[in-house]
This record gives sequence, structure tokens and C-alpha cells, in this order.
Amino acid sequence: GLDIVMGNALDKLTGNVSGKKKEMLIFAILYLASGLVSFVLQNSYVAMAFLPVIFSIAKKNKISHSKMILFVIYASTLGGACTLIGTPTNIYANTALEEAGLKLFGMFDFAWVGIPIFILGGIYMIVMNRWCPSYEETVPSNSEIEAATEITPEMKKKQMVVGISFLLFVLALILDSLTDITVNPNFIGYALIAVSVLTTVVKPKEVITSFGVDMVLFCAGINLIIAVMKNSGLGEVFGAVVLIILGDTKNLYLITAVLFLGSAIATQFMATAGVLAPIGISIAESMGANPQAIVLAIAIGAGCSFLTPIASGTNQTLMIFTNLKFTDFAKFGWPLVIISFICCVGILPLVFPFF
Repeated sequence: GLDIVMGNALDKLTGNVSGKKKEMLIFAILYLASGLVSFVLQNSYVAMAFLPVIFSIAKKNKISHSKMILFVIYASTLGGACTLIGTPTNIYANTALEEAGLKLFGMFDFAWVGIPIFILGGIYMIVMNRWCPSYEETVPSNSEIEAATEITPEMKKKQMVVGISFLLFVLALILDSLTDITVNPNFIGYALIAVSVLTTVVKPKEVITSFGVDMVLFCAGINLIIAVMKNSGLGEVFGAVVLIILGDTKNLYLITAVLFLGSAIATQFMATAGVLAPIGISIAESMGANPQAIVLAIAIGAGCSFLTPIASGTNQTLMIFTNLKFTDFAKFGWPLVIISFICCVGILPLVFPFF
């Protein structure tokens, strides 16, 4: 029922506006809501959670839901890139440092570059939302994810339990990332699921069926790809090419540009952060550079999953709810790659020096 609360709030906020201005305001609110939530919750989950809201808004305001879904995909991706826990890409990068026994990223180390990208990307997306592909389509009337029409007392009870549980879980994630307090977010998460069952917010059967088989298979596939890449030596090829291009240069901006572009291109066709981050550490050792800076440049590039529907799990998962074509992603996403490149090259060498 939280989707109803958000949908009604959006109607109140945009009630006195009409036409193109109302549509732009709707997209601005969607961007801020989905992007900011993605700071503390993985972008794929945020995009999925917004589906009922999107369908409700699309139906009331005669806006293409495919357009809104692509918009939220990009908004949650940009928001998730600002923190350690906002996207699997950043988590994979941190894991590579951990496995190498190196200093890990903090919760907000990504924010130095991520927030400027989030701000500039948001301005582009909101102002130029007409570039986002739009289709003549209707919301499925019998869809299970279509928003309900009213909030019942039972829904209010569920909202309270879910809201408190979510805040406690986020607090556990932040404490685990920013402090020396020993907190196991996984344990907290499972405990809160148990609380949800005991308070009848969900039934045990619903808990079990909520684990999406597609997502499980996707994660397994990603891990398989990473293993194949490591064992086949293709990742080392990337590292060798980077070292050849860079040569003996100590130019921080050139190093950042090469690492960003290489990972940004590769990520359009496969998940690259888990593959390239360990290679980045090897590159850092060869150059005598700061491994955190190298891995961060790779992570930012690998997070630019804007040009194809197969560039990330979020893109793949949400694609099935739209009428989007393969090329629609590139048409709206290419400026975001340019914005990310400029911010990464201009800011990263200043806040994370390579030498």
C-alpha cells in the first residue's frame, strides 16, 4: 500500500500544474524519490519497488509507462552509484579490494564523483525527458502489480511494520559500513523478515515465493561469467591493453580516462566490475599506483549501464515490463555516459590521487 501513499502525494504536489510543466514536475519527483532511495537500497530493488507507483501515475496522467520505467532505471542507477551499498557494481569493486587484503571503500567514498553525476544527470533527464522513448500504450488492467485504489486499516498496519523494518535494516547497513560496531546486516534482515511473518504482514508462503527465480539465476550467471573471465585470461587481456595504452605515463587524467572508457564500453555487454576490479589491482601494482583509485575509476565506468538493456541486472529485469527496443536505451542514455566521463576525469584524480 505504500505505492498508494506515494501516488496520492504526487497527485497533490502536481495538482495545480498542467500540460508539459506537470509532466516535467512528475519526472523531477520520480527522479529524486527513486534516486535518493537508491543511496541506501540497491538500484534493482528500488526500480522494482516503484513499478506499482509508475503504473498508477501512468494511468492517471496518460504517460507512457515504458518511458517512466526507463527513467526510473536510470535514476536509480545514478543514485545507487553514490554509495557503497547502492549498486552491486560498487559492492563487487569493494569485494575485490577485500580479497586482495587492501583498504576497503567507505560508505560515501563513491559520493565524491557520484553526487555531481547524480545532479548533472538529473538536470539532463528532467529537462530533456522528451528524449526518453515514449509509446502509445495502456496499463495492463489485470496486472498483479497495478496499484490498489484505497488504503485500508490493514494496509496502514503493514506500512508501519514495513517502514520501521526498512529503517532498521538501513541503519544496520550504515553502522556496518561507517563504524567499528559489529553489526551483521544479513542477520538483521532475516530477523526483520521473521518479524514481518509473525506480525502477519506477509505469509510464510509469500516470503518463499517472493524470491525471484529469474534474479537468482541472473546472479548465478554473473558469478559464472566472472569465473570464466578469470580462468580464461580475458580479463588479463584487458589489463595488458590498458598498460600498453598508458605506457610510462603518470598523467592522472589520462589514466582515469582510459580506465573509465574501457570499463564503460565493456559493461554495455556484460557485468564488468567483478571481472575488471581484480585486474585493476594488478594494474595498480604494476604502476605503483593507489589501488583504490584504480578500482574506483573502473567501478564508475562499469556503473554506466545506460546504452543497452543487457548492461545490468536492473535493465534486464525491468525490460520485460516495457515496450522498449534495444536502441531506446542508447538514445536516452548516451549523454549520461558523457556526463559521467567528464565528472570522473575531472574530479577523481583530485580526491583519490593515483600516486
